[in-house]
Amino acid sequence: MAFNFDLNNIETLLSNTVLNATVGFASDFNYVREHAVHSAQLFVLPLADDNINTNEVPGLDEYQVKDVFAVMIVIPCSAGNATTDEQIKQLRSDIKTAVAGCQYAGWDAIKLDKGRTIELSKKTNNLIYQCQFSVTGIHTVAVRAMP
Repeated sequence: MAFNFDLNNIETLLSNTVLNATVGFASDFNYVREHAVHSAQLFVLPLADDNINTNEVPGLDEYQVKDVFAVMIVIPCSAGNATTDEQIKQLRSDIKTAVAGCQYAGWDAIKLDKGRTIELSKKTNNLIYQCQFSVTGIHTVAVRAMP
């Protein structure tokens, strides 16, 4: 198990299950904010990680690793309206259904943390909504003596 959860798993999952949006690539949140979209797109971004030392056994350190990530829903929208509202509701539901509860080797089941509207940009005419998830796992590290 690696210290960081592999977000490629989530991108693949969303590509295969959410049919009314495409999964895009973004290096960070600023990229998502600055580029206009022409149809609904999803972006998977890391948000935070936390490593808590849970056990000290001579020669081994055990950590409870918690990774927090977001699935950003970006849709073209110049103003809030009923169509946009319905599209966001449907995409939120599809994403939560697809991701929440999934479990990958070495990690506990993914949990839904929260969701919120991030912004409605007049510059790009994008509405951005964030679905936030967390996943935990145990990682054991062998202590290495350095010369």
